[in-house]
Amino acid sequence: MRSVVRFSKNIKRMAKPHPFFLLLCICLFNLPTFALSSFNSNIARAYSESIKLKTATGRTLIQKELQSDSRNAVAILVANYPDFLTLCVQQNPHDYNELLKAQEKRLQQLSDLKEASPWVGYGIAEIRAQLAISKLIFGHRLAAAWDFRLAYLQYEANAKLYPGFLPNKKSLGLMQALIGSVPDSYKWFLNIMGMQGSLATGLANLRSATSKENPFYKEALVLHALLQQQLDQQQGYTTLAVIQKLAKDEPDNLLYTFVTAYVNKKLKKSNEALYSLQNRPTGSYYLAFPYLYHMAAELYLCRGNTERSVQENKIFLSKHKGQHYLKSAHFKLYLAFWLDNNFKQAEFHLAQVKALGKAVVEEDVYAERFADENLPLNRHLLLARLYSDGGYGREALKELNRLEITKATPQALQGEYFYRKARIYHDLNEVMLAKRFYNQTISTDLNSGLYFAPNAALQLGYIYQSENDPVKAKVYFRKAISYKGHAYKNSIDQKAKLALSAL
Repeated sequence: MRSVVRFSKNIKRMAKPHPFFLLLCICLFNLPTFALSSFNSNIARAYSESIKLKTATGRTLIQKELQSDSRNAVAILVANYPDFLTLCVQQNPHDYNELLKAQEKRLQQLSDLKEASPWVGYGIAEIRAQLAISKLIFGHRLAAAWDFRLAYLQYEANAKLYPGFLPNKKSLGLMQALIGSVPDSYKWFLNIMGMQGSLATGLANLRSATSKENPFYKEALVLHALLQQQLDQQQGYTTLAVIQKLAKDEPDNLLYTFVTAYVNKKLKKSNEALYSLQNRPTGSYYLAFPYLYHMAAELYLCRGNTERSVQENKIFLSKHKGQHYLKSAHFKLYLAFWLDNNFKQAEFHLAQVKALGKAVVEEDVYAERFADENLPLNRHLLLARLYSDGGYGREALKELNRLEITKATPQALQGEYFYRKARIYHDLNEVMLAKRFYNQTISTDLNSGLYFAPNAALQLGYIYQSENDPVKAKVYFRKAISYKGHAYKNSIDQKAKLALSAL
């Protein structure tokens, strides 16, 4: 009997777990559980509606998803799109602080997640980049630069952890391409900030992001197509085909409609651009997009329809709450009234160019410079320029041929005359004549401070690039960059640098 009791006590003693195992069990049963973030069908619909600029619908859908799972990194990221797009499209300073705080709150929510997932790092980087753009639009350049740096480093870190994650390749690729196109004299600053890139690597990453279906596949398609067009103007129709297909597949997507109109306008296909704007999807569920009226106003002005141009720009001014494009809108109103011989109204709008808005975007910079210099207009040159910008080459040439240029003609007027002729012949694919007049522009317009000579050099670079003559192409791209102080320096320099990087 005693042996049985001893055996029973030994069993009980053996059955007691070691304190270490007790601690392990407590930890295991009390560990927080993390749901794996995923791009589910509800989030996909919210994202799709937001990208269509149906931001109110997108916001409602994603809030419902967050109520059921507030820790899904993808849902937090997609919730940022309506606020970010609202700031980009409307640029209303009254919305800035509230929408910026909402974005910063989501950034903190993502940073607090402990989930080991590519979506967390990507979401942090993407919202950080969207914050940077939001700040840049409202003139906070230093804060924007810091956010861009943090976003870039986060994309890089995420790429090392998850090299096959395609959405990350989209945004990292774009940043690498843009950083890679910065001239060597500035790269030391980017290196200090820990930001390195190359155009080739960036384009390769962007292409990877478009190689397979993924949640941000269409975003990558648009970005890759637009970057290719910036690199090589010959790619313009390839870009247009990509954008038009997206717009055709989603006729209710206002953003794709805008990009289609934008690319057509860049290609001087004004009729097609206007068609897109006139047939754009409308309704109260779309985000108000005032800039579309300003775009239409310019297209009508190039067509010679001054009355409709005035109407569209006045609608823009009544709806737009931001500071960008105010100078440009009043400048276009000045031109329209001047062409209609309503000089009193024209002078009123020229004064408004000086008084309103900010000279940050290049359209506004050009308008302000024109107003400050108050250069006299020449009706034939002005009409030739407008027709040429709209893609109406034959009409533009008729206006130019009404001008008589002599040695006594002011140098600036001579430079513009030769430049306009070159652009028209270039558009009409008469390349030999285009080369001749571009070179005449450069030799005539030496130190005027206008953009005709630098843009002539840029266009000659494109011509020689298309003719597979990289040596001459580089000469003219570098020449384009060498000009100082003209209104379109940022744009022309960036295009030339991108082209040089590609070569």
